[in-house]
Amino acid sequence: MKIRSIALVLVIAFACLWACERDDICGEEQQVTPRLVIEFYDINEPEELKPVVDLAFHADGDTDTLLVQGATTEIELPLRTSANQTNYFLTEFATSEGFNTDQLRLDYARRNVYMNRACGYKVEFIDFQARRIIEEAPNTNWIRSVSVQETVIEDEEVVHLFIFH
Repeated sequence: MKIRSIALVLVIAFACLWACERDDICGEEQQVTPRLVIEFYDINEPEELKPVVDLAFHADGDTDTLLVQGATTEIELPLRTSANQTNYFLTEFATSEGFNTDQLRLDYARRNVYMNRACGYKVEFIDFQARRIIEEAPNTNWIRSVSVQETVIEDEEVVHLFIFH
């Protein structure tokens, strides 16, 4: 009886795998909704990457804060797919007493792109714009300027935004 049960399960499993078509499975190599790619540059030497140390970030309205410990010159941020704007708070030196938080406002339009039956749709972001929100004392802001490099965010292969600090 056990052998029949095992054989039946194996036959059913094999039939299901054989019956699946290529677009029934959404593989890891399939492009999903892209994240915003940001690189950090030196305000005094605009061609030189400048790392940010212990960078923490969270989107306005989110309770989760992500921390990149150590030095980094690039991050990837998800944009809201249910709205045309995402505000991010970026904190430099987040693990020390000398932390400094600035806010970025990211505006865009959304375009749904059909991938296939298994993956469904992904969102691409068009007409991308970014600006820093300047507090009352602008000389305390660690982000000095931003420069949009790509106004269409359709993949993570290119850098979309430069932040100068």
